[in-house]
Amino acid sequence: MHKLCLSLLATALVIGPGAWGDSLAIPEHYYQVITDTTFEAEEGYKQEFGYSVFVRFEGVSVLFDTGVTPKALEQNLKTAEIDPKSIDVLVLSHNHPDHIGGISYIRETNPDIVVYAAPGQEIDNRPVTRLEDLERITPNLYAIRTHTNSPTSGISDELSLVLRADEGPYLLTGCSHTGVARIVKKATEIIGQSIFHYTGGARLKFRASEDTERVAIDLTEMNVSQISPGHCSVDHRVDKALKEHFHGRVLMSVQGRKVALTPPDQT
Repeated sequence: MHKLCLSLLATALVIGPGAWGDSLAIPEHYYQVITDTTFEAEEGYKQEFGYSVFVRFEGVSVLFDTGVTPKALEQNLKTAEIDPKSIDVLVLSHNHPDHIGGISYIRETNPDIVVYAAPGQEIDNRPVTRLEDLERITPNLYAIRTHTNSPTSGISDELSLVLRADEGPYLLTGCSHTGVARIVKKATEIIGQSIFHYTGGARLKFRASEDTERVAIDLTEMNVSQISPGHCSVDHRVDKALKEHFHGRVLMSVQGRKVALTPPDQT
């Protein structure tokens, strides 16, 4: 059972630049949307139809996807005050340009970075580690691979991030080409709990309304508590439909905003 009331979590877990009071400290553990086309963005961030999320968790820095252009990624990391040389791991959800387009900036500034990619996907003709199942990056943070025999837009394999936090598991997805339900199911099995917070894309912006309804039903039936649509799910029609299912449990994604995390067994 979740330890905090969901209505409080929607505000308590989200802290953005300029919101720090004298008694608050910048969170040690958090995720932060670096590149996206969210309805809102913090000052200084360049928006584009690409996706990139920074995760700082249990002493490790992970970049999930790189957006569509090196220039935007460079600007947004600087705005977030993240040194690309300090990033330990790069996880690429899949090899579409809006997810790997900024990789050259990371490679040039951090040539020794560990890069995880799905099997069989061409990235940039440089070494990558192919993830066949999962990688335990920290004790409570995993990169996972899902596969479908019915690929969409040429993608049959995709990587996601799942982490175990004190209030429940968080799941970060790219475009969910392998299927939202499949990704949530695998993440749930790995962590051993229903997903607390689901964020990322599910290609809903470009699909029929009934597909959004299907995803909302799947997430509800799989006991996902809170959702934060991003990237290819950022759409006013989609937002309205999801809110009809999740009500106050839809957390609007804001580019540049930090979402604080608490690892297990920490107060």
